[in-house]
Amino acid sequence: MRYKIWGLLDPYLKALEAQGAGVVLLPPQLEPRLLEILKRLDGVLLPGGVDVDPARFGEEPIPELGEVSLERDALELFIARYAAEHGLPALGICRGIQVMNVALGGSLYQDLPTQGFGAVQHAQKSEPGVLAHSLEQIGESPLKGLFEPRFRVNSYHHQALKDLAPGLRSVAAAPDGVVEAVYLEGHPFFLGVQWHPELLPQQWGIFRLLVEAAGQPVG
Repeated sequence: MRYKIWGLLDPYLKALEAQGAGVVLLPPQLEPRLLEILKRLDGVLLPGGVDVDPARFGEEPIPELGEVSLERDALELFIARYAAEHGLPALGICRGIQVMNVALGGSLYQDLPTQGFGAVQHAQKSEPGVLAHSLEQIGESPLKGLFEPRFRVNSYHHQALKDLAPGLRSVAAAPDGVVEAVYLEGHPFFLGVQWHPELLPQQWGIFRLLVEAAGQPVG
């Protein structure tokens, strides 16, 4: 008999706990039970992971598509929609920003190099502490208080946001135009970032933003 193991990588736990957060892991489960759990939470984190199934945004898979998980897609898309609709603070990281976009009606590039983005290395070969490329902030967002208008990040992805979902606004972009951070207009805190701040202790302020937002009453 084969068993599936669900969990969260240690860097996420360390980053959250460093900001004083208590962590509850949510494996795939029936939606009515999940709904009852979400009603009791103060905030949610959508972490990195495998590719999002392109069927979720109306496309056929291209050859360069990586591994997908139907169970994880169903779980995280449900959580992202719930957070958006009910004002629950949410932070999406790498795959998480992609889930946020797809959950609200957006689409993804399935593979950046194949689909015309070859000028910037988005899947870095260096160790996690190395900063791969720069970003430029666009307009107002919670990131303004943490970073300079132009700053550097690590990068471990080959999918990325293509068509933005209604209400999502790009708040940071890479030099080649790839969207690297989004924020949902009119929401208390619905932020997605394409890089991995959990691997960069100097950027753990992003997790503090989530914890601070989770401390506010949710309407």
